[in-house]
Amino acid sequence: MPISDEIIRDLGINRYYEGVLKEALTPIRLTTRVDILVVVDTQIDTQPGIGFGIGTVIELIRSAKVGCMRFNVDIAERSGGSPNVVASPAPFAPRYTGFRFDMTDDGADVIDRYEQIWCFGFEPGNDGGPDSNIEQPSAFPATDSELAKLASWMKLRKGGLFATGDHDYLGASMCHRMPRIGTMRLWTNADGVPPIGTPDRIDTLRPPSPAFEPGNPGGPAPMANNPQQGDLTPQPIEWVPWSRVRTSFFIEKVRPHPVLCHPRLGPIDVMPDHAHEGLCRDTGTVPLGGSYDFDGAGDQPEYPNATGGGPRPEPTVIAYGSTLGDPPYNFAKGSQPARPRFPMISVYDGHAAGVGRVATDSTWHHWMDVNIGQIKEAGGTDWDKISCYFTNLAVWLSPPGYTTRCLSLHVLACHFHWVGFQEFSPKLKPAILGRALRENLLQTYGPCWVTQFVHDFLDYFDIRVLREIEFPPTGPDGPDPCLSCPPLETVEDVILGGLVQQSFEMAQKMHRAAAARKPAGIQIEALEKLLAPGVAPALASFGKEWQEDMKRGEKVMSRFFA
Repeated sequence: MPISDEIIRDLGINRYYEGVLKEALTPIRLTTRVDILVVVDTQIDTQPGIGFGIGTVIELIRSAKVGCMRFNVDIAERSGGSPNVVASPAPFAPRYTGFRFDMTDDGADVIDRYEQIWCFGFEPGNDGGPDSNIEQPSAFPATDSELAKLASWMKLRKGGLFATGDHDYLGASMCHRMPRIGTMRLWTNADGVPPIGTPDRIDTLRPPSPAFEPGNPGGPAPMANNPQQGDLTPQPIEWVPWSRVRTSFFIEKVRPHPVLCHPRLGPIDVMPDHAHEGLCRDTGTVPLGGSYDFDGAGDQPEYPNATGGGPRPEPTVIAYGSTLGDPPYNFAKGSQPARPRFPMISVYDGHAAGVGRVATDSTWHHWMDVNIGQIKEAGGTDWDKISCYFTNLAVWLSPPGYTTRCLSLHVLACHFHWVGFQEFSPKLKPAILGRALRENLLQTYGPCWVTQFVHDFLDYFDIRVLREIEFPPTGPDGPDPCLSCPPLETVEDVILGGLVQQSFEMAQKMHRAAAARKPAGIQIEALEKLLAPGVAPALASFGKEWQEDMKRGEKVMSRFFA
């Protein structure tokens, strides 16, 4: 869709320039409006306020604005009967009933209309039976034909996939054979799923008051799934250091994965609690050598190699949960050990391997109204963080190009509000221009997303400079940072500044047109492609300066060790 008045307004530019900016950008078909398909088994409701349902999250995502990104959400229900498309569904009713991943509408594959698919599975049910129940027809297990279409969609369209279930084999019928999803999380008894009871369950309930603490006179009150799963006391989670940003020779900042990064509040370190969660597979334990052949066309690697060389992308746990021990706490479901950590949220960045991104969660109870309803009503920091997790996933799971176009639009728009008026000048070096742009971006996205957007931009145009000097985000066990290299934030500033430099000519034409009250005569169809050539010269110029500084530094330091 062409750029809208809403996005022009939300860019925060001086209204004097709204007309000329919209004129220039109207030819752009902004693919920053992301279409998401939420797929549920019938037991999981989609109306807001229904306890055992995800309606509040759907409502939240539909209203979310992250920079210039907006989200449409349609609902699909896996059920019996023939696949059917509802022409005008109610706001929180399914557009597709009897949904199958390979269903078509008017000859076109339905899932090709969407950039992301989010799956919340329940079948084969909560009976804790044998794995043979997963494939029973009444559970509507995903067929080879469905999975072939889903795998193709992830490969050809780079679609992003999220899926989760709960304890035991809840959700396995829909999800356990999905590429990558099936191995990033435990789904079956054969996998070793945690049960609903016994000390082997994963009970993350937290005491909401001193009455539930071991020191309470007469002993702690018992913590039961209801009402404690829906109270205002969430569970703490351990976020995993994802990027190590060196700001000087000796100082390093550690950040979480962007999915767990709030733009103002820092790391997202809480989740709703629940009496029996599922489990993700830990980092380094996912079997990477598997393959699939759903359509008889030959084996496809589940975790393909990077398309442009470099290390193969692998799933990584970005958050761990923990459990309290009974004793000394008192859980209504009985004793359990205190576990210092268990893998809770796992992600896979498939873009480098030519496939879509993937994420999974230990339980849909982190998402359900019964768990988040009171926290949402209370508002405050906990809800800000938990709700940001949902919207972060909606941004991160988007196919290649989405964040790149949003960043490019922000670069141009910044020329027409206070940042550009006060801080942008062609006489300034890229690092200074980029630092000014960064300060503006931080207000919308926060530091984790600025780093992610820069890397997404470079990957989109196959510019490998950050990977080659080995200090992009590397994960918890990645290579040590290059101590003789410039700080990552400085290089990011240079890259951002190169984009600003490349946009000056366009911006100046638009300034002159606005002053003359005339059309600018600029027709921008692919803004990101116009800005990308600014990266290389900015880096080359900075590289020479850095080398000269290092040589001067060597001479100075040699005096200390002479």
